[in-house]
Amino acid sequence: MIADVGLGDGRAGGGQTIALGPRVDPAARGLARAAMRLDGPSMRYILESAVTHRGVISAWTNVMMPVLIGIGERYEATKRFIEVEHLLSRAITEALSIVPRPPRELAPRVLLAAADEEQHTLPLEALAAALAENGVPSRLLGARVPSRALVDAVDRTGPAVVVLWSQLPGTGNVAQLECLMALPHPPLVIAAAGPGWPLADLPPTVTPLSGLAEAVRVVRSANA
Repeated sequence: MIADVGLGDGRAGGGQTIALGPRVDPAARGLARAAMRLDGPSMRYILESAVTHRGVISAWTNVMMPVLIGIGERYEATKRFIEVEHLLSRAITEALSIVPRPPRELAPRVLLAAADEEQHTLPLEALAAALAENGVPSRLLGARVPSRALVDAVDRTGPAVVVLWSQLPGTGNVAQLECLMALPHPPLVIAAAGPGWPLADLPPTVTPLSGLAEAVRVVRSANA
């Protein structure tokens, strides 16, 4: 059964609704309703409760992602609700920021960045929070990191792990990964995360990551 939540007449795909997947988590349903109302306080309450009581990985997978996907699908169908996506994204960023970060004495050995021209960073924010939850500090460079800037950051910080995120196919340029591989002292793990990477074209030494739980496991193992 597909759950349609939001405002409007309740018809599947009609009105101001977000269609969520089968067996949707009740918290995701509540989050979708709050998002469609542009109810920031309710969104933050639901999100912060999920992060606090379930942990980042579960909150991201079961609460945040279904609603983000649903809103994305509504936008593709209607070219509307950008305001909903923006407010929800902000609420997610704020909720992820409540996770305590590791002590400042721990030098980050993990570098997170979005590929050149990639503007989406929420998955990287979720990864940074999930790593922090596990006692692993990281540096998050944010959106649209050019190859030159990425190489400079690696040269200056010497990370053991670099995770490069690409959400859209046009941003998953393998050449950016190859720039890291060509360094005199490349990171121990160079990981390509997100659906924008052409998996068949990835160099064999690049680690593809398919989800948040796997990313945390790979990074923790390399950072041990």
